Amino acid sequence: MKKLRAMAVVLLFTIISYIVLQFFSNSVYAISQSVDANIAGMNTSKYPGIKERIESLKSKYPNWNFKLLYTNLDWNTVIANEYQGHNSSPRNLVSSNRDSSWRCSICGNRAYDNGSWRCASESAIKYMMDPRNFLNETDIFQFEELTGTNAQISIVQSMTKGTFLQGHEQGIVNTANNHQINAYYIVARLLQEQGKSGSVLVSGNSGYYNAFNIGASGATSSQIIQNGLAYAERQGWNTLEKSIDGGIKFVANEYIKQGQNTLYLQKFAVTSNGTYWHQYQQNLTAAQTEGSTLRDTYQSVGAINSSHTFIIPLYLNMPTTVSLPPELLNSNLPTSDLVKINVTSSLKLRKSPEDATLVAWLWKDEVVARLEKGTTKINGTYWDKVQKSNGQVGWTARETFDYESSYKLYLIPLNGETENKPTEKPSTPVQETQPTQPEQPSATPEYKLGDCNGDNIINSGDLLAVKKYLIGKSDITEPKAITAMDVNKDNKVNSGDLFLIQKHLIGKYVIQ
Repeated sequence: MKKLRAMAVVLLFTIISYIVLQFFSNSVYAISQSVDANIAGMNTSKYPGIKERIESLKSKYPNWNFKLLYTNLDWNTVIANEYQGHNSSPRNLVSSNRDSSWRCSICGNRAYDNGSWRCASESAIKYMMDPRNFLNETDIFQFEELTGTNAQISIVQSMTKGTFLQGHEQGIVNTANNHQINAYYIVARLLQEQGKSGSVLVSGNSGYYNAFNIGASGATSSQIIQNGLAYAERQGWNTLEKSIDGGIKFVANEYIKQGQNTLYLQKFAVTSNGTYWHQYQQNLTAAQTEGSTLRDTYQSVGAINSSHTFIIPLYLNMPTTVSLPPELLNSNLPTSDLVKINVTSSLKLRKSPEDATLVAWLWKDEVVARLEKGTTKINGTYWDKVQKSNGQVGWTARETFDYESSYKLYLIPLNGETENKPTEKPSTPVQETQPTQPEQPSATPEYKLGDCNGDNIINSGDLLAVKKYLIGKSDITEPKAITAMDVNKDNKVNSGDLFLIQKHLIGKYVIQ
């Protein structure tokens, strides 16, 4: 009997100890936080490199508004808490396609989730959490405040075109407005979770749908799908519409209304409620990716310069220097002027400005060092000399060419500086029109000068072919086709050839 009593006392002590530890572990994160719009009054020595980046953006986009979230969390403590869950369920995962420096040294190449994810390294977490790395005009939208009811159905339709969400736009807008959430963010989140075509979780094959992947977790793909569909069944989501509506309500109540009202704060739970553990997903780069989707949407409809509000998180004891991408920490790359490649897929690194000779490819989000900055446009754009982390050096276009209707900056400075969009434009716009009765290409294309696609006529299709070739997005390899692009016969394909095709199409030049 005494032995049983002793065991009971030990058990009771264990339970009480657990409760006390849980109380203190939760209470330690019951932090006092504040949001302040006074950018001018922030302490720049305490929070280095923030104010000047915000002011640089504000000077270029006067309609943008900024708020500061004083998290009252120590930077090193934040990183230590995010760098948890090794060999079980890491708080942060990266794609297996990432450079090895992005992978955790503890877990190594161990696969997580569906097998294509790896535990994130501490340096990768520092880079993605350091707000100074993303206070630029491309990445800033991961900090956008996600409340709002002014979404336009036409913009939502432009986002959903060709995706599994096409036809559901009005329902998304209605439900988002009911919960006072930015509908554009909802679409970006759904596309991030499911992809454009949609995954098994929205196929309806099981009779249930889980558009937001809520509860979809596990060690294998089958477990993830099984758990996600089981959650949907418990919620009664037997249509895609119910799943979207229920998911929006879930996000609104569990995140937006709990203070996690930006993409960044949903990924990194550094708010006072559920600090560290209440994250929406493990994907380390999710906030940046979804923010890019929002930015591209605003760009496509001319709403970049409209009023947007951004909430920037601040940490105690932040390092004086900005956290570098992990692949650069042990490289010999100069760090005086680092730029990030801002393209959809890739960009050509060339032997010299305009030269079609390929040195290497510059990949989306890759960080390189800018060695020389072009000061004069060469046939429609500036050319900068850059160096990759592996030592390869070459030239690449800094921004879109003047003949392109939509402007985009390809090289985003990591130091927070902004680039001014050029004002000069072609005096005569090119009319991109197809002939009313195009001739059919011959069985063996002849590729006459200017006829880059071999259909025996010079039209906007040839113009597009040269455009793609110049920005590195062409799949043309036929030597005769490339020779046909060299309209000015200077033995290289450049914007001068494109200009002559433009003049030919508007009747101001004859290609012979």
